[in-house]
Amino acid sequence: MVRGEIWYAAWPGDPEKKERPVLIVSNNYRNKAKNLLDVVVVKLTGLHRSDGKVKPVNANEDVVIKLKKETIIRCASIFTVEKSMLKNNKGPVSASDLAEVDERLKNVLSL
Repeated sequence: MVRGEIWYAAWPGDPEKKERPVLIVSNNYRNKAKNLLDVVVVKLTGLHRSDGKVKPVNANEDVVIKLKKETIIRCASIFTVEKSMLKNNKGPVSASDLAEVDERLKNVLSL
């Protein structure tokens, strides 16, 4: 697993424990280290609700990308997940999308 890849994992606090998409944002040293058991991720969610309405997007914190459908990367929804909980690698986001994520993380974390 490497930085910028989309995986599926249960979000912390999700009562359903449903596997949902997350983007790995931790550095590759952490991601590949055998002695470090978790990685840092942010949530992904569809831009459109089931009724067709558009979810709110915060331009300072969120990145909208096109996967199978328009998807919001919620850079302010940062959490750690154990590597063993990551399932179903969906591949990387583009380099330009990851650069936008980096900018939003800087905003969120005041870096």
